Amino acid sequence: MFRSLGTVLVRFAPLFILGWLALLFVGWKLSPAWNDVTASGEVEFLPAGAPSREAETLLKDAFLDYTASSVVLVIRRQDDKLQEADKTFVQRELSPRIRALADEKVGESINNLRTFAEEGAGLLLISPDRKATLVVVELSTSFQNSANHALSGAVERIFAELRQENKVPAGLDLFISGSAVAGRDLDHAQSASAQSIERWTIAVVLVLLILILRAPFLALLPLLTVFVAVQISLFTIAILAEKKILTVSSDLRIFITVLSYGAGVDYCLLLIDRYEEELRHWSSPSEALASTLAKVGSTIAASAATVIIGIGMLAFASFGKIREAGLVIPLAISVALLATLTLGGALLHVVGRYAFWPRTVAAERGGFIANQWDRLGAALLRTPGRIAFVVLVVMLPFAFAGLKYADETNFSPLSDLPKSAPSVIGTDALVEHFPAGILGPATVLVRNDRVDFTTPEGIALIAELTQSLRARKSEFALADLRSLSVPLGISEGVESRLAEYGPRRATVEAEMTGRARNRLIAQSEALAGHVTRLDLTFVGNPFSETSIANLRRLQAALPAMMPAGLHDTQIAIAGTLASLRDLSDAKRADQSLIQLLVPLAVLLVLIVMLRRVVISVYLILSVLFSYWATLGLTYLVFQGMSGPEFIGLDWKVSIFLFTILVAVGEDYNIFLLGRVQEEQDAHGSLHAVPIALARTGAVISSCGLLMAGTFAALLSGSLTAMQQLGFALVVGVLVDTLVVRPLLVPAFLILIQRWFPGRWGSYMALGKGEPLLESPAAEDVASPVRSTLEHR
Repeated sequence: MFRSLGTVLVRFAPLFILGWLALLFVGWKLSPAWNDVTASGEVEFLPAGAPSREAETLLKDAFLDYTASSVVLVIRRQDDKLQEADKTFVQRELSPRIRALADEKVGESINNLRTFAEEGAGLLLISPDRKATLVVVELSTSFQNSANHALSGAVERIFAELRQENKVPAGLDLFISGSAVAGRDLDHAQSASAQSIERWTIAVVLVLLILILRAPFLALLPLLTVFVAVQISLFTIAILAEKKILTVSSDLRIFITVLSYGAGVDYCLLLIDRYEEELRHWSSPSEALASTLAKVGSTIAASAATVIIGIGMLAFASFGKIREAGLVIPLAISVALLATLTLGGALLHVVGRYAFWPRTVAAERGGFIANQWDRLGAALLRTPGRIAFVVLVVMLPFAFAGLKYADETNFSPLSDLPKSAPSVIGTDALVEHFPAGILGPATVLVRNDRVDFTTPEGIALIAELTQSLRARKSEFALADLRSLSVPLGISEGVESRLAEYGPRRATVEAEMTGRARNRLIAQSEALAGHVTRLDLTFVGNPFSETSIANLRRLQAALPAMMPAGLHDTQIAIAGTLASLRDLSDAKRADQSLIQLLVPLAVLLVLIVMLRRVVISVYLILSVLFSYWATLGLTYLVFQGMSGPEFIGLDWKVSIFLFTILVAVGEDYNIFLLGRVQEEQDAHGSLHAVPIALARTGAVISSCGLLMAGTFAALLSGSLTAMQQLGFALVVGVLVDTLVVRPLLVPAFLILIQRWFPGRWGSYMALGKGEPLLESPAAEDVASPVRSTLEHR
């Protein structure tokens, strides 16, 4: 098939080039803007049946003033309590300007504005140390809705105007925080990171190609080929998203770009390397190209198949963002493969030998690098077991660290942002004066169609449940709890804050109960009086695994804590923490599934390609070992860089790292083993291994360095998750390129030939079944490699 493709390509090369350029032009004309048809965020991609989404539906149905996100203004004094002038400033200067936004287009999503001036409930917005107060702008839009961007910017402009007009009291600090601001900052950071990563990817690939190929056109040829492929892929995916055929996360553009450039340029490099080799044996460039496609076309396709099928297993995930990645990334890599074999091949044919200017094809590849691969092959023939043992001993501690810390993941959207982001600065100021859990409270919804929670009997039942929760406050790490019976909460500052009302205390408490009925009891006609809510604030960081574990314990205990009058009651938990719990559950389930499906799928490809079970299983085990070692090293590095603030790697790192390393790692092994099979007829099973390593070592290592270079572009973005994943992928690819593929794999093949000469070794590895009569002398083991390379 690939020889036929080469023949057709030689005859119609210009038509292939024009066809790809026509596709690029049509895609550019027809496709919408990427950000206009893609979605952002994490929670929005949870499965429809996730408990938090069902709870959110009940919350919307029951409460008319449902708040999906908020902008939180933090007003504080660093070293002193708030003064009367500060409170006057909030009431007379800041709040009116914020309220005025509701009448403008930017403020259409504003539901409510809450300040300390709100009778009774306003006490909850003053910190226990009296140094800070909050102004909460409640919104009907989700936290990463693009409509929030203009509103957050308008609030920041109000801050700037007040400072310019000298309306802000001296010593008073103003900060902006809240989920809507964090969503805005995330969207901006993702957009900026995507642009930066794309630019750096192209720049890094171009520089590495020039250094590796030492010919300017050869450096541009793969870059041009993959650029066309990537743009066509993005245009196609955007059109599919516009037609609602796919629901694509906006940040998948980064993965599509980096992986397509990494894989596509590798395929081009392998094609070019073999084309140069064939040019030495054929007088006609046309014959050389046809021979090249005939000899490496199937290997490149099989190599791409491991990546496409391996990453395609993500399509079985339940979490939408991961599932869509399993569809769009394989699509993009498939386009890159087709472009390599057709557009790249056509460009090579059109330019022919001139592509290698200023060097010539006839130039031999000797020198220091070639000699090192020669010597490595000799060392592996001499002491394969010792080399493999040393490698395993060095990597083992990091693999143990990977296994130990695999579940310590971070789901915080704020931790993904740089420290300079406004939402991060505002949040840091907020948690100095309020419990950290205020960033992600949980809402427990209690529904019972037989109970009316507006009656004294219904309130008494909630009071009993509240008392049970209060008694186990330490067990669940609760910082505060608000319900019908304790509308002001149970924090230590409640009594002192109530005492501020003096003789009016009883009146305020009575009014608080009345307000609670509006805020804490369902208002919709269908559910009025039959649904109530309890708002819980946890002590620790609500985005950590610890807080998620506390919520799980509380959820498991709630049914048994229900009073007798509330048996057979529907209990649902909504809020940021509940959504993160479901995200954690979905991630764990998907990770377990993917860690089974991806190796199994790649194993099947290897067995079909190599027709050997034992070596195929070994290749999977070696790349899994590489994954755990890489994960452990990445965790230790970022833990050391972040210090006590570190709460784990971003949740996306492990699942994408696993999938990409397993798929891409076997990609390179297929090239090596394909060459081993090719060399066996001429050199025998044993010596085919070092000869194949010497012939492919430079080009495959160059491919690995190029792939690592494209992943290194992820480090240029400002998102912490991308930096962690970029670092992990660079390390993982380098370990696979410089350790697993050139050391562990050849060592295993040699040991099998030594331990099981003849037919059994052939069944287990790639041998031809010939008996190994004697081991070569140490001083002669490199001679077959040298003599073979001399005739290249």
